Amino acid sequence: MTKHIVDLSVPFHKGMPKYEAPWFPEFDFEEVKPASMPEAQWKRRFTSLKLFAHNGTHVETSDHVFSDGKTIDSYELEQFFGKPFIVDLQHVPDSHAITGEQMSEALAGYDPNVYSIVLVNTGYNDRHWGEEGFWGNSPYMTQEAAQEIANLKPQFVGIDFQTEKPGEKNFVVHKTLLSSCNLLCEYLFNLGSISDKAWFFALPISIKNVEASPVRAVAIEF
Repeated sequence: MTKHIVDLSVPFHKGMPKYEAPWFPEFDFEEVKPASMPEAQWKRRFTSLKLFAHNGTHVETSDHVFSDGKTIDSYELEQFFGKPFIVDLQHVPDSHAITGEQMSEALAGYDPNVYSIVLVNTGYNDRHWGEEGFWGNSPYMTQEAAQEIANLKPQFVGIDFQTEKPGEKNFVVHKTLLSSCNLLCEYLFNLGSISDKAWFFALPISIKNVEASPVRAVAIEF
């Protein structure tokens, strides 16, 4: 069976972009050198990862924004893959709001009997990841736009732009989406490369009692 795999994730590396907040940890790693093993005798490499659950491409649960939310280990693996409906919003300019009307029009073809996942494609991450001003110039969803998605109750929502309006402190879009949809995936890439024949996969690390996890998101076309 011929298949084509599209990587929708961003690679992890030292110095990779991170949200511009002093408390937000950077990704890093270092080699572990066992004192009991002389360097001349090393035959293997050991690496310690300094990983934050919200670095890079990651999935978030309702536990991220609600005190009674569900954690990553509460979900079945089936909820991290499915047939995606691609919302094409590449025409939305940087720094502009995605309105409820725009989202409603873009979602017009969504059929819950066919699709279980909504992926919103603006192309922003592909164009500007790593650039100065990245965090402050993204298009963003209004609460009304998020509600249009939430009304459909997809099991998984993925986006390639900043979830909230830059400077938003109340997480209104996160709360709107995660009160109805099961999972939210941030920092996706290459959504414009997916056809309507694709299946979407974004499996998290299996960790108990956490609100988020990095994922390797891919689309597979058979």
